[in-house]
Parts: sequence; structure tokens; C-alpha cells
Amino acid sequence: MKALVYRLSLPRVVLAKLLAHRWPWLVYGPAGAVAYTDWPDPVPRGDDWAVVAPRLAGLCGSDIGLIAAHTSPSASPFSSFPAVLGHEVVGVIAEAGAQIPWPAGTRVVVDPSISCTMRGLPPCPQCRRGFPYLCQRCTDGALSPGFLVGYCRDLPGGWSQRMLAHASQLHPVPDGIPDERAVLVEPLAIAAHGVLRRPPAAGARILVIGAGTIGLSTVAALRLLGYDAHVTVAARHGMQARLARELGASQVVAPADLGRAAVEAGARAFRPLIGRDVYRGGFDLVYDCVGTRRSLDDALRLAREGGTVVLLGAAGEIPKTDWTFVWMRELEIVGAVGYGLERFGGRAVHTFDLVLEALAAHPDLPVERMVTHRFPLHRYREALQAALDRRASGAVKIVFTPNEG
Repeated sequence: MKALVYRLSLPRVVLAKLLAHRWPWLVYGPAGAVAYTDWPDPVPRGDDWAVVAPRLAGLCGSDIGLIAAHTSPSASPFSSFPAVLGHEVVGVIAEAGAQIPWPAGTRVVVDPSISCTMRGLPPCPQCRRGFPYLCQRCTDGALSPGFLVGYCRDLPGGWSQRMLAHASQLHPVPDGIPDERAVLVEPLAIAAHGVLRRPPAAGARILVIGAGTIGLSTVAALRLLGYDAHVTVAARHGMQARLARELGASQVVAPADLGRAAVEAGARAFRPLIGRDVYRGGFDLVYDCVGTRRSLDDALRLAREGGTVVLLGAAGEIPKTDWTFVWMRELEIVGAVGYGLERFGGRAVHTFDLVLEALAAHPDLPVERMVTHRFPLHRYREALQAALDRRASGAVKIVFTPNEG
């Protein structure tokens, strides 16, 4: 089968780190780490495995971070390469093992988390509580290291014509949800899990920093889950700002205007001896959906005393960060990643199923407008170029169409 394969190479990583900001073609051109090539057809590993034919597969910020060498090396022990990337997938079951409860032809989204069960191991504490994304044995057992499909050389991801999925990873898609909405279930689930880590109080003042896929998904998740809050979004580009409003933002501002927005939320600005304004008061809850030095500084600076900052932007190594605000204001810093068995509305429900239910119940919330670009696999260089220069391309969510020419 045809697939997009990422091959880890230390010389390429060094070259990308040093020079890709000047010559981005080093990332998406012939010298890059991704190649369109042949890959072995997946073979089910047992009766509880299925082969899925992806219909749409998203290009995630973490994929770009890996390909462009922006990812922290701290995560490197928990992946194995070469690998077929792609963990945001809607597809059709092409081959179902005897223990798969759905027949071939069923449309599904795939939870890419790799559990102890999939590795042939007894469940670790995190898998036992329903969060294999946090699996403590993600380097052990019958599979190569990897906590996520697409980052494990034994489990090809969705940037391929076919992929493997365990029964526990499959979530059927209701007929009323088109592919363009279903392919967003994974990022929407990340956002919903982040919201549920610290659910906002009624009437809370919320700041969402960043209006890429995760930032916009956070706005959508707040509305899909029914939270009554005033949501301010910091958006860099016009398309992002329009989508934020359509998905339910109460206010959209440019990043340079965040101080003014904090004052409107009740903060008072003060001028320090050196540097940017500091504040008393601010937002009750801040979601950093970017993960850069500036976005984290804004999040810590603009959260009120006793407020909460949720890190959704996959922040890595951030030098010269001023942590004074954390102890001076007694901020709560919450990490959020992945999805799993949530407690919501008096029941236990997987984040994917919760999002699918909410999408079916709110067909008027236009999340599918986040999908701005579609590419067949063989045009991957155009896709990567669009992702690296979103200002020029206007891209929000880029998807591949693996089984279209």
C-alpha cells in the first residue's frame, strides 16, 4: 500500500532545527524526513483487531512539530521509527476480526491511544482507569515503543491506505455526522478532556490563547458541553477570528490586545520597573493552546489570583519563563493531553463517544469549517508547506484523503 512514512534521522533533525526557519523547504522538500512510498499491508494481530481504510486523516500540530524538529527530545523514548504518521482518522472497517462487534463497512473514528491490552500486558493503573494515552508501559510488550498510533513503527497511522486498529480503539460514527466533522473528533476530544480537567463555573471569564485547531476546538468543546461562560479568544489571522466567532466565542482579539481584554475582564494594569504590564485580577480560566514562550507568558500574566491555566498547546522547552505569577497569585497549572473515560453528566463515557453525541446533538455548530485544505497523499509536500505558512495559506485543519487519487 501507499503511505507517508517518517524516518528519524539525527542529521535531518539538526539541519531542520538550525536552518528550517530560513529555508522551510528543508522540511517539506526532498531533504525532508517524510516520504511517499510503499509500506507493507497491515495484517491483523488477532481476532480483536481490524483493518481500517482511512477516508480522512488530519495533519496535527504534533505531526508538524515532529517533522520540523520542534518536538522536545524528552518524548523520544516513547516513540519508534520509521513510522506512518496520522492519528486523527475517520475511516471504514475493511476487515473485521471475529471479536470486532461491528461488521466490515462500518464507519469509525479511531482512538489512537495504545493500551497495555494491545501490547498483551495486564493493564497498568492508567489503562485500568480508562486512560491508555497515559499508559505506563508504552515501551513494553509485543509492540514497539509508542503511546500513540502513528508514533509506533508496528502500527501504521492514518496517512496510509490501510491501518490496524484494536477493538478498543473503534468508535462508530452516527450516519448524520459527515466525514469532515468526524475527522475532528480527535482534536475535539483533546479539547473536551482539557475542559473537563477543570470544568468552568457558570459565568466564568475564560481566555483561549490561540485559534488553531486546538484553540478553536476548545471554544467548540465549551459550547458542545453546554458551559455558560464568557469566552475571549486570541487569534492571529482573519480566518481564525471568523471561525472563533462562528464556534461561539464571545469576543475575539489580536494577541497584542490581550492586556486590554484583561482590563475589560476586571483586571488592573501596573507598570513594572522593566518589562510588560502586570495585572491584579484577570481571567478565571486560561487555556494556552499554543505552547510558546509568549503564549505561556500571556497565560500566567493574565490569569487572576487563584485562577487556573490549562496547558493544551504541547509546550516543550521554554527558556526565560517568568514563574513569579504562579506563586505570587497561587495559580493552578494543569496539564492536559489525550482522552479516555470521562465522568460527565453522572456517567462514565469515553471522550470520543461524548464528542460524537454532542456533534450529533448540535448539527448547527459548524466545526467542519475548520477543515480548510484537503490533499491526496502524493501531494504531501503542498500540505506541509501550507501547514508551515498558515498566514499565506489560510490553513486551519489540513486533511489527507488517503484512498483518493
